[in-house]
Amino acid sequence: MNKSSNLISSYFNFWKRCLDINGRSTRSEFWHPFWINFLITSLLGVFSVGTLSSIFGLITLIPYFTVMTRRLHDSNRSMIFAILYYIGGFITKAAAVIFVLGIIFATISFEEFGLLGTTFIASIFGVVIAGVVSLYILYLLIKPGNKKMNRYGSGGSCRTLSD
Repeated sequence: MNKSSNLISSYFNFWKRCLDINGRSTRSEFWHPFWINFLITSLLGVFSVGTLSSIFGLITLIPYFTVMTRRLHDSNRSMIFAILYYIGGFITKAAAVIFVLGIIFATISFEEFGLLGTTFIASIFGVVIAGVVSLYILYLLIKPGNKKMNRYGSGGSCRTLSD
């Protein structure tokens, strides 16, 4: 299979298997749709001041989760890693809001900010933990999958043995 047909088939399979968490996916089946959708989201953000970009991002949320799950299956990892990745993203966003609120309240009041200060410290700790988990999962998504059949089947990287 040449590179352009691999690119097209990877993107087509991203949408065709958007609700399928079973089986395995290769690196190209994960990363080609990722960068194509990144370009689409960026262009939509430029031309629609973010509205269409946000809608497209919401539309691709579930397909990204399912292809990430299949990609993790390729390295014999369970769906729990995909769930942790998404939870880490939500923790980081919530911590960013708490961080900004902490800075605002700290500049308004120079007094000790007790519970808010504790929450502020906890949010920084949460971001660090979520960042470490996210980097590990990113490593799992980048690394080659198992060439042999695993508990999730014989697709994904196992297919490339015949090429």
